[in-house]
Amino acid sequence: MPTVTAVADFVELTLREDLGTLLGRWLRQVSPAEVQQGYEATLRVAAPQKVRYWLLDLRRRGTISEDSTQWVLSTFLPRLTPLLGGRVYLAFLMSPAHLSNVDQENGAPLVSNADCHVRLFSDEGQATDWLARRRAHESNA
Repeated sequence: MPTVTAVADFVELTLREDLGTLLGRWLRQVSPAEVQQGYEATLRVAAPQKVRYWLLDLRRRGTISEDSTQWVLSTFLPRLTPLLGGRVYLAFLMSPAHLSNVDQENGAPLVSNADCHVRLFSDEGQATDWLARRRAHESNA
């Protein structure tokens, strides 16, 4: 049974323990402080079960400031692997206007290193399939 957590009025988190996946849906545009609050809340939900597969729906959140993006990439993401116990996979769900047609089909790589793999998608089904393939690959490795 999914566990749903609301973070203020701007993000809803659904933990699917059966799938080992955390779904975060941003519900509106947010301030820089809310960006950090939302990501920290996501980590608090993921950490107890060490959930390393995240689908984050950013379509209603819209774009964030360059400083907030830098915080996510350089401060937040590097903390995940030690806290969650392995490489973390994040599928960001974006508006189709933010991605090319090729990127919409395959997921645009944003970050890929030993600690974190982030791809941008415009289709939730494709994002979910990518996370499932990553889980299957890791369980067979």
